[in-house]
Amino acid sequence: ISSYKEYLSAVKKVFSECYRVLEDGRYCCVNISDIISDKHKYPIPAHYVSLLEEIGFTYRDDVIWKKPEGVGANGAGGAAKRFGVFIQNPYPMYYHPNNVYEHILIFRKGKFDYKKVTAKKTDQARFDIAQAKDYLSCDVWEFTPQQKNQYNELDHPAMFPDVLPETLIQLFTYREETVLDPFLGSGTTTKAARKLERRSVGYEVNPNYLSVMQKRIGFSDDSADVEVVFRDSRPKNILEEVI
Repeated sequence: ISSYKEYLSAVKKVFSECYRVLEDGRYCCVNISDIISDKHKYPIPAHYVSLLEEIGFTYRDDVIWKKPEGVGANGAGGAAKRFGVFIQNPYPMYYHPNNVYEHILIFRKGKFDYKKVTAKKTDQARFDIAQAKDYLSCDVWEFTPQQKNQYNELDHPAMFPDVLPETLIQLFTYREETVLDPFLGSGTTTKAARKLERRSVGYEVNPNYLSVMQKRIGFSDDSADVEVVFRDSRPKNILEEVI
């Protein structure tokens, strides 16, 4: 991908597939932030909303994940360290605040039929309001990001803490349902899904993260409940040129 336009085009293809396989009434949650590249700040969350609405998703909410003061935004491409310029040049036109938050964009496909869910299934998925009311009542959640190298990991640009996918999975799925993550990375979503008794399907283009996933999720090559499939998803004509 050589341009921002190509990036957005690729993203649209990914979420078009997510929309295709998602059941009616179910949710798609996207953790994303602005990014700075070549001294240009791209409002990626705003463009994601437009793209997913074009696909057919209904925009529901934008939850702000606020990080503790002094903690930068992973993957923000310099956006987490912008205030230093103003400290060095405390004059008009130099002010740029540090980015200490990310967006959790929430979308839905169609309408959910609550009548199809059994009382037993609903009761099993009951959320612990007493435990979560401190940050779920408002659209600003505050918790600390995943610390790098906690698992001797590769330097993944967009790590988030376990509590983020755990919360979203509990809010929008029932036990034994399937959670999809098209950008699996270090495997945090699958780890959370397994903990909460959900099935998980994840895609990751970088095979180097496999060892990281094994440590985070807790599986080995011979684990009976985990299947790792290596497949090249590039179009056939491109593969022929490469080979």
